[in-house]
Formats: sequence, C-alpha cells, structure tokens
Amino acid sequence: MHPDRPRLKIPLETLDYILEFITLTVLIILWCYAIMKYMSMPDIIPTHFNLSGEVDGTGSKTSIWFLLGITTVLAVGIHILTKYPHIHNYMVEITEKNAAHNYKMSARLLRFVNLITLLVMSYIAFTVIKSALGETAATGNTLIYVMIAFGVIMPIILVIYVAKNQKVATSKK
Repeated sequence: MHPDRPRLKIPLETLDYILEFITLTVLIILWCYAIMKYMSMPDIIPTHFNLSGEVDGTGSKTSIWFLLGITTVLAVGIHILTKYPHIHNYMVEITEKNAAHNYKMSARLLRFVNLITLLVMSYIAFTVIKSALGETAATGNTLIYVMIAFGVIMPIILVIYVAKNQKVATSKK
C-alpha cells in the first residue's frame, strides 16, 4: 500500500465508457447464451481439451456454472480494481503532478485487460458449450495460436500505448 499517494476521482472518458460497455455486454451475452443452451446440453460435458483440441476431460453439465462464475468474479474484480488506481503498481514515482494521468492510464489498461480476459474466458465457455452440443468449435491449435498472439502482441501494444501517453503527459508540463 502507498498511503502517501493522492486519492483522486478520475473521470471516465469516451474510450473508458466504451470498454466498460463492451465488457458488460459480453458478460451478459455469455450468461444468456449459457442459460439458453443449458437444458439442451447432455449431463456430461467436455471440461478439458488436449493440444489437438480433442476432449480429454469431462464433467457434469453444472460445471459450466463454475466456469461462468470464475469469469464473472474475474470481470467484477478487475472492474473494482479500476476504481482504486492509488493502490496499483507504477514504473514511476506518483506525485501530485503526475497522479491524474498515471491513474487514468492504469485504470484504462486494466479495462483493456478485463475485456481481453473476458473474451478469452468467453471463448473457452463457448467452446465447451458448442462441444457439449456436438457442434464443431475451434479448439486445439487455433486456440493456442490465438492465446499466443494475445499473450505476446497485446502486452507489446499496451506498453507502447502507455509509454506514448507518458511522453505526451510529460511534454505538456
């Protein structure tokens, strides 16, 4: 904890509202889709896939609620963290002068992370449901490539975005 950091209420900008809206919409759609498909699913559903995309673990269809519960807790937890930017970790010392900018960027970064995490978890839930219903779903190598791309490319893009905004903020002083 950093008790000496300023506690500021950072107003949301248009991009922040868009990210929050998309995140909430995806979460609602995920729950609605699972609720609509639940009765159609067999009692035993896939719960794990190997690297080739073949089912190598099964469980009760009620396990889909566990997956959606974890997804929801993650999304809500990250959303709550955006409200407390003074407790986040920063690469620079937080002062009265740079707090507002750094807090805004940190909260925005978390909103992107929240959306990406939710999209990945939704894809997993969607794949489990589609597989349970006997429909084809992109698993295996496709999922691995998507995860690698997100895991490598997105952090690079986000670091460039934050660094660029840090330079802009310091040049305005």
